[in-house]
Amino acid sequence: MEMIRVNEAELRDLSIAKLLEAGLEVNVASEVVDVLVHADKTGVHSHGVMRVDHYCHRLNEGGLNKSAEFNIEQISPSVAIFDADDGMGHPAMIAATKHAIELAKETGVGFVSVKNGSHCGALSYFMEQATEQGMIGMSMTQTDTCVAPYGSAERFLGTNPIAFGFPVKDSHPMIVDMATSATAFGKLLHAKETDQQIGENLAIDAEGNVTTDPHKVENLLTFGGHKGSGIALSIDALTGGLMGANMSNHITRMYGEYDKMRKLASLVIVINPDKLGNPFFAAMMLQLVTELRATKPMAGRDAVQAPNDPQHAYRQQSDELGINVAESVFEYLRVR
Repeated sequence: MEMIRVNEAELRDLSIAKLLEAGLEVNVASEVVDVLVHADKTGVHSHGVMRVDHYCHRLNEGGLNKSAEFNIEQISPSVAIFDADDGMGHPAMIAATKHAIELAKETGVGFVSVKNGSHCGALSYFMEQATEQGMIGMSMTQTDTCVAPYGSAERFLGTNPIAFGFPVKDSHPMIVDMATSATAFGKLLHAKETDQQIGENLAIDAEGNVTTDPHKVENLLTFGGHKGSGIALSIDALTGGLMGANMSNHITRMYGEYDKMRKLASLVIVINPDKLGNPFFAAMMLQLVTELRATKPMAGRDAVQAPNDPQHAYRQQSDELGINVAESVFEYLRVR
């Protein structure tokens, strides 16, 4: 299936309209689409508007609260618990990150645990919320299981992503946003949608053999072998475990149990360098990424890039030419 370029305003309007049909309020739908379009604009199509179909399905089946009312319990000057009330994960994480930023402005650190959440999209969006305020961000979330831990042929881990955001003076931020699986589950879905093979050593089939055919994938593998397994387990502990929520195979499945609330847990941490006595942090980050890019590239590469450089370049191209979207996804959005 081919990718086509779509005007951003049109893509936003079509996506919002679908979510409104499924029962969301316009302000909620708009925030969801903000996160989805951000992903598509930066080339992370696995977390882009292709997800609208799934969200509408879950909304229609009762697995998401269309009228969620968020609640914040302030535990200490730096720590809060955010109850997402089983609503859309994107607005919940936007609000939780805003609260963490406000705490960090006052105390230096904002630590916000999120409970009763749902799929929230690309964590890089929330890291940009922090970096736009000159702050450092860190976020993680749990997912239902589709990953075999190191040495196993069975699923036990989620893709359990983690992200970091760092402000860079007079430049785009340095953002690291990664699944702890060897590839994101959404990228597998995108490969199926576009009928493309996936890379080597990313996934296994039902017999536990490595496969590059997205249609034969039974489970993903972790990145970095046992190291990825350890980090994925730690994220499950810091999210679901910390909030007394489900973990591992006990988490409600994203694709399947559409009538059940998912009760996912997430964590947002924001650090204010100024409060820690370093008003020059963003300038130091500029020096760091500049020196990184100046290092000698390995054979076969033109240059060394800092994290978020490729996404920033892709975003500029999206602004100039329109946003790449799978043709089948665009056709779905257009149907009324």
